[in-house]
Amino acid sequence: MDDLKIIESCLMGNADIFSHLIDKYKNMVYDLAYRMCNNSHEAEDISQEAFLRSYQALSRFNPQYKFSTWLYQVTLNIIRDRFKKKTIKSVSLDAPVTSNDSDYFHQPEDSSYNPEEIFTQQEKARRIQQAILSLSVKYREVTVLRHFKDLSYIEIASILKIPSGTVKIRLYRAREKLKEMLKDSQ
Repeated sequence: MDDLKIIESCLMGNADIFSHLIDKYKNMVYDLAYRMCNNSHEAEDISQEAFLRSYQALSRFNPQYKFSTWLYQVTLNIIRDRFKKKTIKSVSLDAPVTSNDSDYFHQPEDSSYNPEEIFTQQEKARRIQQAILSLSVKYREVTVLRHFKDLSYIEIASILKIPSGTVKIRLYRAREKLKEMLKDSQ
């Protein structure tokens, strides 16, 4: 069923059909939250809150935009609020990555079963993830949306409600900061 039809049905009183949107977008929301905060419990809380808030604000949804774009906005607003309230802690580059989630760290396809190569790839992925987590929220958002969610500059600008030129500048600055951090950790 089409997102707009589901939303229209919800607005006409059929609250149960909202579960279709939850099923469709739960992984997208959770993944974004997890990549922004690096904590599975926090990501679950953020996901639940994002769907609750989006359901409560459904009447304000603008059908000119995709529901997924609006849901990204809702989710990022929750994450920003939590960073402001300091309920999500920033991560130091020196802190070890506690997640061992194989989907989170890109595993090498086939390193001819060379354990040293696999370990090197995993360590590199951990250092990169740690560096991303140490970025400020505004740089982390654009990095995650561009490189992990594979969104275009225009889509990111729409989600963050900033000009696409600002997205490009933030991405450039984020990449420069990451290069500097990763150069120091080599």
